[in-house]
Amino acid sequence: MTVERESPHNSNNLTLMKFTITTNKFKKVISLASHLCGNNLTLPILNNILLSLENNILEISATNLEIGLSISLPIKSETEGKIAVPGKILNDFVSALPEGEVKIEEKDLQLQITSKGFRAKILGQDPKEFPVIPKVKESPLISLNVFDLISGFSKVNHIVSPSDSRVEISGVLLKIEKKTLKLVGTDSIRLAEKTLILPKEAKKTTVIIPQKTSQEVGYVFSTNPGEISIAIDPSQIAFNLEPKDPLDPQITLVSRLIDGQYPGYEEIIPKETKSKAIIDKDDFQKKIKIASLFSSRIQDVKLKIDPPKKILISAASSEVGETTSVTEGQIQGEPLEIVFNWKYLLDGLSVIDSSEVFFGVNESTLPAILRPVGDETYLYVLMPKTI
Repeated sequence: MTVERESPHNSNNLTLMKFTITTNKFKKVISLASHLCGNNLTLPILNNILLSLENNILEISATNLEIGLSISLPIKSETEGKIAVPGKILNDFVSALPEGEVKIEEKDLQLQITSKGFRAKILGQDPKEFPVIPKVKESPLISLNVFDLISGFSKVNHIVSPSDSRVEISGVLLKIEKKTLKLVGTDSIRLAEKTLILPKEAKKTTVIIPQKTSQEVGYVFSTNPGEISIAIDPSQIAFNLEPKDPLDPQITLVSRLIDGQYPGYEEIIPKETKSKAIIDKDDFQKKIKIASLFSSRIQDVKLKIDPPKKILISAASSEVGETTSVTEGQIQGEPLEIVFNWKYLLDGLSVIDSSEVFFGVNESTLPAILRPVGDETYLYVLMPKTI
């Protein structure tokens, strides 16, 4: 993310920004912005939130230089100004305030906060030190329901594993093609793909965003219904939510893109499987968890596919003992024994919403596939363990 600097603070006016806002609304926007603030010792200005008031619009900004967040909302005020204040202390104080209204006043690089029974002065910093959050100048490429996007990210980003040696798989792939948006995550051992249907066709585009960005989208927009638009330029992506109510905040999250070529993941997705099962998800999940108690240090669990009705689930270790359980279902194809990391199996099952799951395998050394029964938009591919 390109770093620029804010224009110098207007030093001619000692009292600049002054406004009143409902406490709940202020709590919400400060909480969202402070989520990006950390404890940056190298660039301490990044531990701050920038508050800027101009033309009756309050803009609240935060950035970690990888992700930038801007929240704008209308405010009635005859004043203008800006100040950078520590995000954590501001959020911790504001979150303790009672319902009602809160009065905000900037004076001599201090933020004065007054509410029923509370008053505080928080030392600020010169806003000219705060990095400008860049804007994506391209027009929005697609728009979709914000909760569909959040749900889609949640089904793939949990398996992404940051890697310095393979940065291209350190993020989530967004693949736009015609009327679909495919979200993909992998750690080279397992892969998840979620397909979202778009309201209209869009230009074919493929980008990789950091895992943290996909998680931050879920955090920032989770309580804000509406349509979210996505704009992309060569180095950045912007997620923008226009409020349904003009008095609600407009939220824009901007992130850098990961440079690199995502691997051709489609090639490893099994098109057909020699052995396949439709089984109760909760029962399968429960018995994998039981087997994990007896698993060895390499977290292995053995599945013995025994058509036409059952799968035997077993685990053993010299330290604990052994266990075997049976899950029943519709089993077709050839008998087969295959070993998986139990944690990876549970990770795939945990994001499947259907009551039944499809489980398909070919060989004990080839990728297996899990997907919800009745939903072709999600799949989870897992490599078995070789023992």
